[in-house]
Amino acid sequence: MRKWVIWLISVVGIELTGIISGFFAGDIQSVYQQLQKPPLSPPGDIIGTIWTILYALMGTALFLLIISKVSKKMKVAAIMLFAIQQILNFSWSILFFGGNHYWIASLVIILLITMIIFCMRVFYYINKAASFLFAPYFIWCFYAGYLCLGLAILN
Repeated sequence: MRKWVIWLISVVGIELTGIISGFFAGDIQSVYQQLQKPPLSPPGDIIGTIWTILYALMGTALFLLIISKVSKKMKVAAIMLFAIQQILNFSWSILFFGGNHYWIASLVIILLITMIIFCMRVFYYINKAASFLFAPYFIWCFYAGYLCLGLAILN
């Protein structure tokens, strides 16, 4: 299969996980508007755009892992770590916005941040660019962790 097709499938697949998670989370925008927010909270209308960009970067990182020239064992381990962080990512908005489980979502985002760190470390040995593509994701999730904890405390 041509590399651009693998890249497209990787990016679209990851974008779809965000769309599906958002579908199960319900009216995210409405819930977010009603919450008491901690200082430095972003306006709700930019969050979706940020996640779209982050999902594209994550999908590109997945593509780089898939096409990497490393042992099958190492590649499978990296893709499994990717899948675990993606499951945590998928579940976070459902728990937070769909279920109003702010404290459970806070725990999930802490686990997600931890998994992103593991991913970045493992990806670095396979493909440095894949690791670097996760850096904005890490920064945003760290910020989102602050927001999540702040929202849990305030609401």
